[in-house]
Amino acid sequence: MENLNEELLAAWLRLSSVVNNERIVSTIPYNEAHVCNILYRHRQRSADTYLTATDLCRETRILKSQMNKVLASMERRGLIERFPARDDRRKAYIRLREENLGQFEAVHARSIALVDRAIERLGQDKALDALDLISRIADYVDETLSDPKRTGRGHTLPR
Repeated sequence: MENLNEELLAAWLRLSSVVNNERIVSTIPYNEAHVCNILYRHRQRSADTYLTATDLCRETRILKSQMNKVLASMERRGLIERFPARDDRRKAYIRLREENLGQFEAVHARSIALVDRAIERLGQDKALDALDLISRIADYVDETLSDPKRTGRGHTLPR
């Protein structure tokens, strides 16, 4: 296919736009839903450990200044709470507030239902292939953009 790079970029941007729109995350801003999802998945895997803002920045690729705004908004709305680490009072841990977990779970259930419909339409094998490809592309882009040879804040890709 001629212009495969353009077509792949267009599909990638289209998928990003579809995921990052109000129809999927209508009651919670996208960045907040993303942070909630990370905290929610972490809570399911390891209920007795917590994440820091730095951990969330690393996973979301949100700048620390923007992450602080996102977390402040989430804290005001009662979605999360921050508490100091026992071993280092300068470090704050973040967790979802149990009493308001339903706000996120409703959004999460809608997203999961959408993904379930996509899996049903694609079939299990193609969905697993898509998972593999999306993960591999994300890993490659992450490695490329994290390259220490890169200068400044720009995302200069190798030629």
